[in-house]
Amino acid sequence: MTQLDLQARKLNLIQDIINTIDNEELMSRLEAAYKRLKKSASPAAKRPCTYTLEEVEERLDEAVKADKAGDYVTHEDVLKEMELW
Repeated sequence: MTQLDLQARKLNLIQDIINTIDNEELMSRLEAAYKRLKKSASPAAKRPCTYTLEEVEERLDEAVKADKAGDYVTHEDVLKEMELW
């Protein structure tokens, strides 16, 4: 889709909204839906947890070292602790 096509579609949508919205409730619902859509389309929403390859490798190295050193909690230990909650 060209930039011109996109611009035309946006203008058509805006014109349709102008011609359709005839009450406060519908306008409020449209605004809320637009805000949710805009928020979900942001780059941060698409990737909630991003690491560089170097960061992933560093985290993996730390996890392997912790495992070898016995610095971890077993599944059984977690279950026992949960019983105390």
